[in-house]
Amino acid sequence: MAAFAALNVRERAAVLGAPSLARRRQYVIGEQMQSPRSGRRGTDVTRRRLIDGAVELLRNEGVAAATTGRIAGAAGLKQPTFYVHFTDRDEVFEAAAAEIGQRMLDKLQRQHTKFDPGNARESLRRMFAAIVASFLSEPGLTRIFLRHRTDDGTVLGRMFGRQLQQARVAIMASLPLYGVTAPRAAAEAYVEIIVSAVLGVLEALVEGRLKDRDAAVDAVADVTANVLRSQHARRR
Repeated sequence: MAAFAALNVRERAAVLGAPSLARRRQYVIGEQMQSPRSGRRGTDVTRRRLIDGAVELLRNEGVAAATTGRIAGAAGLKQPTFYVHFTDRDEVFEAAAAEIGQRMLDKLQRQHTKFDPGNARESLRRMFAAIVASFLSEPGLTRIFLRHRTDDGTVLGRMFGRQLQQARVAIMASLPLYGVTAPRAAAEAYVEIIVSAVLGVLEALVEGRLKDRDAAVDAVADVTANVLRSQHARRR
């Protein structure tokens, strides 16, 4: 123990198995010995595997289980390799959050533009049904997204929050498709109603508070259609 106490920080890290600066350099040098193009490809593939490993752990076991060692293991790699590509767990979480958030928001944004003004209520119903089905096809990722979307104290929360804001901006730009030409403050309220309704119903379905998916989709479509009808009536 006395001999261990006499070691400096880097030497202790080496004894304990943590990735020292020298070891990290060895891994980087090993990658750089390849040709520039193949080295870049190999680096990208390894980084991709680590991100996918983090996403899988988050999906199946949650945040607490996603340690750097387990992320590396899920990617079929040794833990020191993790530190060649990411500084710490927060950095890979940021990349994983970008991946999860983009998957979730792509589902939302692909659907909200498919609107037929000739049959508003049925068009809304089809849109919400597709969004809900798409999210519920990946319940693990949906739970993570919903749980952390307002948590500014975590990397996941900050990323999801930014992505949701991007979705709000995109939906705001698409409001003319719904026949909505309201002042900005009112338009922002309509967007918030749409986003909150969808996320609230998704949360209730994922957590089992709501059992009937069709009834939930009908309710969201009715509320949204009523909001749009009231906006049109006000304009007249």
